[in-house]
Amino acid sequence: MDIPGNPFTQNLPMIYILRGAKNPPGKKEEKMVPIERIRNVEIFQGLGDEDLKVISPYCHEEKVPSGAVLCAEGERADRLFILEDGKVAIQFKKGVSFEIQGPGKILGWSFLVPPNRYTASAVAVAPSRLLVITSPNFYDLVHKDSRLGLKIMDNLSQVVSARLKTFVEIH
Repeated sequence: MDIPGNPFTQNLPMIYILRGAKNPPGKKEEKMVPIERIRNVEIFQGLGDEDLKVISPYCHEEKVPSGAVLCAEGERADRLFILEDGKVAIQFKKGVSFEIQGPGKILGWSFLVPPNRYTASAVAVAPSRLLVITSPNFYDLVHKDSRLGLKIMDNLSQVVSARLKTFVEIH
C-alpha cells in the first residue's frame, strides 16, 4: 500500500547491502537501545529524555568489518547510520572522499530528506559499531510530531552545513 508523501511505502525494490537489517520497534528479539547511547547523537542534540525514549526503540546495533559498504551513492536511502565506534569513509563517485569517526556522527542523512537517495557512498575503513534506524515509522514520526521533527531537522541542517564547510575547506 502506498501512503502519499512516504517514500518507504512506494513499491520500490528494497536493497540491503548489509545482512540482518530489521525494522524496530516491536520486534521481541530486539533489545531496546538505552537512551544514553543516543543522547550525544548529532541530530538528537537538545532533545529531552522523553523524546529519546520515543526514538530509542527505532535503533538497533550492527557491527561491521572493515570494507563493509553501508550505502551506495544514488541508491534508495532506507537506513540512517549512527557511528558509535570505528571509522567510515564517505566517498563520492567523482573520486573525492573524507573520513568520519567518533561517537554520535550520522551517515545516510538522505533517509530523512526527499528524494531519499544517498548522496554519497559510505564504507567502513575500520571495524565499526553502528546504531541503525531502518523503520519507515521513524520517518513518519519525524513528520507527524512537529516539535520533535523540527528539532531533528534543524540539527540535521547544522550537520550538513558543517560537513559541507569542512569538505570545501579540505578540497
